[in-house]
Amino acid sequence: MGRGSRCQFVLNYEEGAENHVLHGDAGSEQFLSDIIGAASYPARHMSMDSLYEYGSRAGFWRIHREFSQRGLPLTVFGVAMALARHPEIVAAIKAADYDVVSHGWRWIHYQHMDIAEERAHLQKAVQVLTDLFGKPPTGWLYRPRQP
Repeated sequence: MGRGSRCQFVLNYEEGAENHVLHGDAGSEQFLSDIIGAASYPARHMSMDSLYEYGSRAGFWRIHREFSQRGLPLTVFGVAMALARHPEIVAAIKAADYDVVSHGWRWIHYQHMDIAEERAHLQKAVQVLTDLFGKPPTGWLYRPRQP
């Protein structure tokens, strides 16, 4: 085996699957953010919205452009609900032939979720990703059952 380095590039795509009143949740995201001490609001949290919205509006496209221009492979750890909300990003991932790994159905805490509901989320994630990309995800990286 020759000398050299090996590197895998991974993009986590979670924007659009976090806790949010527009997703039917009781409140906004409070844990999975850069806002220290963020509280869950029973209405839209505009600062939190801005953090999550950046990824789908600009972040993904910047990374995609750089990888596409250089012909570099990329693996997307995709949260199924988030990808389902952004068909233009799904189209770009398909066109670039990136690997897609299931990152679950929602970008939420599963610590206190009933096992049957959690299992349903796992199955739904695989089904939605299969429907979106025309093939099952190539792997799995799931949020642990802890905060």
